[in-house]
Amino acid sequence: MELDRILCDKLGVSTGGVTEYINRLSNTRFAPRRDEVLPMLVKYRNIRNVFAHEPGALKKNDDLTKNDLKWIKKFTRDLEKKKDPISAYLKKARRFARHRRIRRYIIAGAVVLALFVAVIVYFALK
Repeated sequence: MELDRILCDKLGVSTGGVTEYINRLSNTRFAPRRDEVLPMLVKYRNIRNVFAHEPGALKKNDDLTKNDLKWIKKFTRDLEKKKDPISAYLKKARRFARHRRIRRYIIAGAVVLALFVAVIVYFALK
């Protein structure tokens, strides 16, 4: 399956999956491997646009190397396994939010317990 189609399905857009992923990744500062993936996706998108819009571009295939194809295949596998930068970032963000929620519940429970103990001590000393 083509990378653009996979990204369209993943991000819920009808066209421009690679561009949408680039935009979201650009706005996600703390995504892991962001600085590695972002330039490669921009390069892939530019090469794809040249192939699609310039006549005779497929005949002079100088821009695309075997390493580029390997990287695209690896990134596609990472997307399918949800190991791409945005998936990893969202996973960490959900974990962080869950830990904050648990911490708030623990603090709230400690406050209630302290108030309960204070009331018991107050009536015990009276």
